[in-house]
Amino acid sequence: MVNSRSIARLGTLAVGLGIGAAWAHTPVAQADTSNDLLSSIDSLLSGVPAADPAAVTDFQISFNGTDLFPTLGNEATATTVAGQFGLAIAFGDGASATAEGGTGDYALASGTNALANAGSLTATGDNFDSAIDIGNNADPSSYVGPHYGAYAGGASLIGGTDTGTNSNDTAIDIGNDSPVSSSDGGTSGAFAGDSGLIPPEGPPTSGSGDTAYTSGNLEGQYDGSAAVGGNHDYASSTGSETGDSEGAFAAFGSNNTAIADTNYTISGEDANAQYGNGNYAYVYGPDNSNATAGGDGPTDLGNNDIAYVSDPFSSATSTADNATAGGSFSNDIAEVLFAHGNATADAANLMYDFFTLFGNFTGSL
Repeated sequence: MVNSRSIARLGTLAVGLGIGAAWAHTPVAQADTSNDLLSSIDSLLSGVPAADPAAVTDFQISFNGTDLFPTLGNEATATTVAGQFGLAIAFGDGASATAEGGTGDYALASGTNALANAGSLTATGDNFDSAIDIGNNADPSSYVGPHYGAYAGGASLIGGTDTGTNSNDTAIDIGNDSPVSSSDGGTSGAFAGDSGLIPPEGPPTSGSGDTAYTSGNLEGQYDGSAAVGGNHDYASSTGSETGDSEGAFAAFGSNNTAIADTNYTISGEDANAQYGNGNYAYVYGPDNSNATAGGDGPTDLGNNDIAYVSDPFSSATSTADNATAGGSFSNDIAEVLFAHGNATADAANLMYDFFTLFGNFTGSL
């Protein structure tokens, strides 16, 4: 909770950083580390004066294995490991940020019960992963399943087993997340990297360079965005989600993209690009519209498929639209443009189905 006390503490930190910088320029005999950026940051932070334990209760920063504020009585937790030069920042009652398991991992948890995990809890080669969770989440003890939050890197971040190395992944969850009931919640947020971060749908697969972004309140199970199980996948979802298994999902292949910009209230509706490479699915339209591009499973791959829903002239409560391209085939296109309807192109390779105000056009490319 941000208040005058918290703002005052931030001011104290800024003054401390200034003192540290001044101390760093004091002409004393020491080894030259001017070319070592990480060592310079470590030296700078070491100049921050000790904080008053009574004044710091929900703000913690950890860099390279060192906590900047007292841990006793602190309601926020930040964790890094010495020698890995990770940075973790936690701000809020029950906030937790962990950046470890590789070099240069970063985690920011800002809000009540916010959670951000980056890197790996069991490996050491998951480098430069970033996890950011901004928002007030439900008390983890009030629901079952892994906590709402942002996870970037290995499956161990959520209690699973890492598959290979998962580096340069980014997961961002912005919104207030809480379950509808105590038995329905968790495993929701933003997930980037290892396919083990989400419920198993295929063989375990590592992922690097993946990005998952969620902006909106999540109230169900398996909601949010996931870019996992392949390289350079991207998933984004903007809107509230009150059912289960909703959002944007790009996985089990490389260079897949899934984007949704609508609200979901019906379980299982989403933007989905998976099981193949170079697939693209986009949703912007009435609530609960969905787009699916790519294969049907690990043995039914579809590549370079496009599914698209636009319908910008309808209201959010209009009938949902659906577009499906690919299935087990490749280079298919299905689009719903400026009209209500469903478009499907998944019966062969090089198929198209365009649903428009001027009619429905289908055929082969």
